This record gives sequence, C-alpha cells and structure tokens, in this order.
Amino acid sequence: MASKISLGNKARISFDYGVDENGKQIIKRKSFSLIADATDDQVYTASNNFASLCEKPLVEIEKIETYELQA
Repeated sequence: MASKISLGNKARISFDYGVDENGKQIIKRKSFSLIADATDDQVYTASNNFASLCEKPLVEIEKIETYELQA
C-alpha cells in the first residue's frame, strides 16, 4: 500500500493585470510557503491581507499541497 509524505504547502494568489492587445486577460501570480499546520481559514485570511496591500484586483486564492508517494 502506498503512503504519502508531505513536501509542504504553498498559497498562490492571482491578480488581474488587465488585458493584452489581443483582448486576453493578463493574470500574474505570487506564491508563498505556509507553515505546516495552517488551516484553510488562516490561509484565506493571510492571502486576503496580502492582496489588500497590492494595487491590482485579486482574482483567486489557491492552496497547493504537495506530497511524495512511496510504496
């Protein structure tokens, strides 16, 4: 049976930078590492607080959990 080992968690927040000359939306992302036991609510709050310091509008917040699978 396979088991998983956590390699860490990251938050990635996306910002709207308008549209390019072809009308395609420009999205730029910032990522930061999370402490191991951060709850989803804490990640959401911290990401919103960070986004409030930025000039561009917030598009989305993602929590990325990375694992290694071992046999």
